[in-house]
Amino acid sequence: NEHTHDTDTAWLLATSQALLSNIDAVLGHQQGQNAHEDNAGGVQFVINEKKSGELVRIGSHLPIHDGFEGGDSSSKTTSNYKTNESWSHERRNMKGEKGERKLRFKKVSKIRKSTKKDKGTSQECNTNYCEAKPINLGSMKACLKDTFQHLSSVYFHTDGDGYTQARHTANWVNRFPAAIVYAENVKEVKAAMACAVDNGYQISARGGNHSSQGLGTMDGHVVIDMGRTCKPDEFEINKDDQGPHILEGSMYIGTMKGQAGCTNAVMLAMGHKHFKEEGGLTLTGACPSVGITGFVLGGGFGHVSPYVGYGVDIVKEFQILLYNGTTVKASEDENADLYWASRGGGGGNGIITHMTYKVVQAPKQENEKSQGKKFTIFRMGLLLKEDSFEKGAARIQEWFYDADPLITGKFGGALAWKQVPIGELMTTMAYGSFLYLGSWREAIKDLQTTGLFDEELFDIVPPTHENFRVGDAILVENYEVICSTSSPCSEFETPGTFHEQPGAVKVPYIYPVQFDTYAEAQVFNICNTNLFQIYDTSWSRTTGDFCKDLGIDDDKCEDEPKMSSLMGVDVRIPKLCTDKAVIDALLKASGDPSSFINSHGPSPELYAKVPGMTFGEKLKVVAGFGKPSGAGASMLPRFDDKFFAELIKTTNVSLPHLQHGAGLQVHADETAYPWRNAAFLISYDSIDKANDFLGRLLEGGYTPQGYYNYLNPHGMLNWRSYFFGDKWRKLAEIRAKYDPTDVFGKPLTIESIGE
Repeated sequence: NEHTHDTDTAWLLATSQALLSNIDAVLGHQQGQNAHEDNAGGVQFVINEKKSGELVRIGSHLPIHDGFEGGDSSSKTTSNYKTNESWSHERRNMKGEKGERKLRFKKVSKIRKSTKKDKGTSQECNTNYCEAKPINLGSMKACLKDTFQHLSSVYFHTDGDGYTQARHTANWVNRFPAAIVYAENVKEVKAAMACAVDNGYQISARGGNHSSQGLGTMDGHVVIDMGRTCKPDEFEINKDDQGPHILEGSMYIGTMKGQAGCTNAVMLAMGHKHFKEEGGLTLTGACPSVGITGFVLGGGFGHVSPYVGYGVDIVKEFQILLYNGTTVKASEDENADLYWASRGGGGGNGIITHMTYKVVQAPKQENEKSQGKKFTIFRMGLLLKEDSFEKGAARIQEWFYDADPLITGKFGGALAWKQVPIGELMTTMAYGSFLYLGSWREAIKDLQTTGLFDEELFDIVPPTHENFRVGDAILVENYEVICSTSSPCSEFETPGTFHEQPGAVKVPYIYPVQFDTYAEAQVFNICNTNLFQIYDTSWSRTTGDFCKDLGIDDDKCEDEPKMSSLMGVDVRIPKLCTDKAVIDALLKASGDPSSFINSHGPSPELYAKVPGMTFGEKLKVVAGFGKPSGAGASMLPRFDDKFFAELIKTTNVSLPHLQHGAGLQVHADETAYPWRNAAFLISYDSIDKANDFLGRLLEGGYTPQGYYNYLNPHGMLNWRSYFFGDKWRKLAEIRAKYDPTDVFGKPLTIESIGE
């Protein structure tokens, strides 16, 4: 389907490919392995001569191979990986004419048929692969049509624009499911599941539809979209359920039980509604329309992770609908293995319908009795001095790994390093955007106490206002501009707070914006990043006029529209994220599951602005971009100081989430999430960048560690151990127990291997 937008043809091809994937799963199961579909559109099975009968995939998207062996992520070893020469050879063989990918086929030796007498293989159907029901498209469609008689709830490939829009993913990946069902409640989820399973179809449960590879809208599957099940009015709030949390002295002060179809934004708004006065922290990711279920299943990082841990650390209980229609609870006390697997194991055991979240109280602050709790967003830059470069690099690692987590855990957010010119020389600047759990004055004290504000090692560089929608303000407290670039600041009590700028203006090191509640600070951060950046019209279902979407006065938005590079249309965005009316409107919209902020885009209104085509034609063109996005992400452990210094001196890297503090205090075996040794996450926007960076890690003696929520394109040979370390085998055993017929199987989901 490289050069056509014909929906019938594309759907037929995708369905055929899904059938081949099912064959792939059957054959892979015989060896306890599964070679998934190649991203170029074909399926190939190759015998690995070193391991008789093993099925492997040729043409990995990333140059890492371990023959499906699990490795010890914490050790410095490359024993499971090919040499750089082998990777280069494989990459060259993946190139055809004009640089396009070309499938390579090797001579396939005879695949040995296994029987019950074959003790070396397992073909006893103990996970019911051999009893899979034949696919019956007509019966499945009739069943769904009879069950869901309101037309806006079910879409098939013959439904034109409705089907095209329903299969549209947040990352614009081209997928062709057999059907898409929008369920309103658990009863409808069960009904849709029955229609699929009884007719031989696999199921993809879909939350926010933000899978970087579009796997929530899997080809050939019956997709059950959970978004409409989100009903904040039915949340169960329990303030009597309290107890100690991860860090010493930290407490969770209650729980919220909500539907699995809710988003980050809804959870943030509900935490604000019910736990604002107590300083409750509801862990959410940075993007508002991401679904909470996928967020937790892959790990779950947010700006308060350094204090509260990861998503896998705050879920107290799951309710899960299994393949056979039964509902079970998964917690420490019930189905503990399923509870373990659902916290970072990637899913595939059933459809999560509800989750119970812990709400953690923000840490105590110096003046909270008289002034209440404060929450601060700030930016800063550290320029590493050349004469002490390695010491400066070492100090950065020490801060994230060795400093007191009760202090550093109050700092969450994102970090980056890049090479910048200083005169005729190039040096490294580390810069970040942080959410601090306290006042801006306390933040500066803590940075000084923990050694990050060390002028012997760093030049403290004030940040710019680029993509920071605060006007010319450089210090804001509860929406009041205290000082700005045009209005000099007076002295404050905290020593070292200011430094001289040209024109005798004294500027805070960190340009803080301070709020009275956590949710306001988090929404301010959303306002400045995902939501209103002019190219990002796919992360919300905006009409292109954010003042209209938010229901606020027109003069709150900029007079001149901005051009969206994504859609090539004009959009109007708010002037300031320090405007209380904007923040209040965003919080209100966050709590409404039907609002634009809780759905990905682009919206029909934006499509309407694109000239020259019908709505359906525009949808097909956009969906036709259809290549899985990004190249995944890696978790970076603590490095040798010399290696880290060289790494940051020769690369430009963005670290979108910081994972130091609380998450590193949890034992590695506590959850299926494996990387309790990593404070940094690096994401890759291209295969070449991934290859380069991972190659550096391997050359340095470090085993790459993948982050499941940022999936790379499937085709990577050792993806199981890359994402789950040596835990993938246990995850496979649990899947065999809870999904024996592989109803929820799909690429990059750990397979059921049976006993």
